[in-house]
Amino acid sequence: MEINIIDFKKDYEESTLELFYQSVFNNRKEFEYARIPSWSHRYTTEKNSIRLLAISNGEVVGSLGLLSYHGYVKGKKEKIGFFVDNCILPKYASKYNQIMFSLFQEIEKKAKKKGFTHILGWDYKEKADTHSSLYKKLGYSKVSGINWFGGGTRPIHIFYENNFHLSILWKIALNLYNLKYRIHESKLSPLNDVKIRKIKDKDLPAAVDLINFQNEHLEFSPRYTTDLLKKTMQKYCAEGLIAEVNKKIAGVIIFFVAPWSGWMYGKPQYTKSHAFILIKHPLEFAVHPDYVEKIAPHLLFRAMTGKNEKKYQMFVDVFDRRVEWMRKAYNEIGADELPYDFGVLLVKNLSNDKIELRKPVYIPTNLVISPYTAKGISNK
Repeated sequence: MEINIIDFKKDYEESTLELFYQSVFNNRKEFEYARIPSWSHRYTTEKNSIRLLAISNGEVVGSLGLLSYHGYVKGKKEKIGFFVDNCILPKYASKYNQIMFSLFQEIEKKAKKKGFTHILGWDYKEKADTHSSLYKKLGYSKVSGINWFGGGTRPIHIFYENNFHLSILWKIALNLYNLKYRIHESKLSPLNDVKIRKIKDKDLPAAVDLINFQNEHLEFSPRYTTDLLKKTMQKYCAEGLIAEVNKKIAGVIIFFVAPWSGWMYGKPQYTKSHAFILIKHPLEFAVHPDYVEKIAPHLLFRAMTGKNEKKYQMFVDVFDRRVEWMRKAYNEIGADELPYDFGVLLVKNLSNDKIELRKPVYIPTNLVISPYTAKGISNK
């Protein structure tokens, strides 16, 4: 199979979006992240991004992208590339390793020229295991236990395509499932002396201190200044909550929304009638160790309730399950950690130095999925 690796061109926008949906929804009944308003939009908001396509006989058969952020590795600030969109057309599944090897080789060349020191990427455990020979040949290490945790039943917003309607049976099932979260919330200890409210600009310095303190314990994590956190929230149209104890910030959660589809909402490219839904995701979540058991579950529930306290909004996160306090908080609200959502982090040091990842790793949820940054959709 003859393959040419090229930089993304707008002429390929439609065919690349079709490739994306055919790839991510292939043999998947469950939810998958979507792209609104276009495949390439997410790259326009990220500096130093790289977009590659694999072309064979004039057809887009594969893609691979790289998004940039600064994170700390062994205490040193590094320029990190997070790979995304590692997709191929399902009809070329037998050529997966060949296509992806060519894409990764080219993206690594470009990443080195741009000053990247490490490349990371998330993928499903089953998929990464299937192609373990590819990643071994490329020199990537694998960190297991980077799983999705999801809760809630109500999307923030729904975009209906081709007269899609959610069936009455699914509506009944979701209403019943909503009761699970009400039961879990009723079992939480009362907050009493803790106040949870919307974050304000004056809260940002203390929120930054708390987030940075937590991130020091996570490899590949960023460090914020007040200005950087404010700009990051604006970039992703993010909102936040803080928990106060004696007028001091003891917890913070900042969240954005992103589009998904699948399961009871149909599958783009596979079902003519489907819908895209917007779901909340944490951008940062940090709680002071002295209050984590008391505050963390309450912050999650407050982020999930929004204006309608009768139905819990969908709230989904992906993180290293070795972060024990976070895992316990999601378990306490009744979030699901389903086997088909188990994942891994693939890691490569571009200087080819050996990587020993003993500390839990930071997962930039805003890069794993594609944030929805259009105005006019309430995030409440």
